[in-house]
Amino acid sequence: MKKNKSNFRIDIIIIFIVLLLGPVAGLILSRTNLLEQFDLLEDVIPETNYYNQKKSFNEDEIVFSSPKSLHLESFLYQIKLDYKVVSNIDNLPNFDLLSLPKDLSSIEPTSRRKAIFLSSILPLIVKSNINILNDRKKLCQAIKSNDVETKLEIAQKYFIDLSKIEKIMIDKELLRKVDAVPISLVLAQAAAESGWGTSRFALEGNALFGQWTWDKSKGIEPKSASDQKAAVRKFNNLKDSIFSYLINLNTHKAYSSMRAKRNRNCNQKKLISGYELANWMGNYAVTRDEYIKLLRNIIKKNKLGNLDDLV
Repeated sequence: MKKNKSNFRIDIIIIFIVLLLGPVAGLILSRTNLLEQFDLLEDVIPETNYYNQKKSFNEDEIVFSSPKSLHLESFLYQIKLDYKVVSNIDNLPNFDLLSLPKDLSSIEPTSRRKAIFLSSILPLIVKSNINILNDRKKLCQAIKSNDVETKLEIAQKYFIDLSKIEKIMIDKELLRKVDAVPISLVLAQAAAESGWGTSRFALEGNALFGQWTWDKSKGIEPKSASDQKAAVRKFNNLKDSIFSYLINLNTHKAYSSMRAKRNRNCNQKKLISGYELANWMGNYAVTRDEYIKLLRNIIKKNKLGNLDDLV
């Protein structure tokens, strides 16, 4: 139905009220049909950037950036991206958030802030896992055909030094180290390590998982740390942070027991649940058993286990 001019003027007034009042008026915008107007949003929110990029999933990728949580929340509503209702990859929008909004901590209530955080990073985690699973498929084919060159290429991509592995164990080690990490576990660790996206490291350095670096030029120095030479590694975007975390879990010796528990052969399709695998993540934090309880509580309380079947 075509709008008349008076209705259009009312809509414009509503938008400017929203922009003036900020997060308090966020729900007003999210419940109007103005969210269906891409061009209108682009005109009134110039600091928000989104554009189509290379294809992934079943649609063009939407790359989004905004310093305001209200803008992000409104856009998530528009593209129907809500972690609580995603049931399969076909109804998961191909969304790429570059960085978290700087004012995320101002969003209330807490449940609303958590929903924005989880929904925003979910597609990034799924896509990163799919990329790993595609490499795993190539690896399984290479093992079957004894394609040494492909094995070497995959090993190099995942920073696996084959010269340090007995030849007879190479295939087994590659299969253990090139595999997905359950979606629920990744989400839970991102929430725990970044304060649900509100930590200084997450906002200033896109650091979702609190990974350390001993090259201070590549990190953000914490206000207090047991090792004064260490810094929290920073990233250009959230996607890079997630990829680095997955590589870390898949290759670092501290998580060998986790990989052993997750281990499956090329014919096994089912991946262990994040809730169960969290039992082997004690080495990620000095609190160990308490950290495991924290991760499992986040997964259970927020019903994240339902998302494990996405990959």
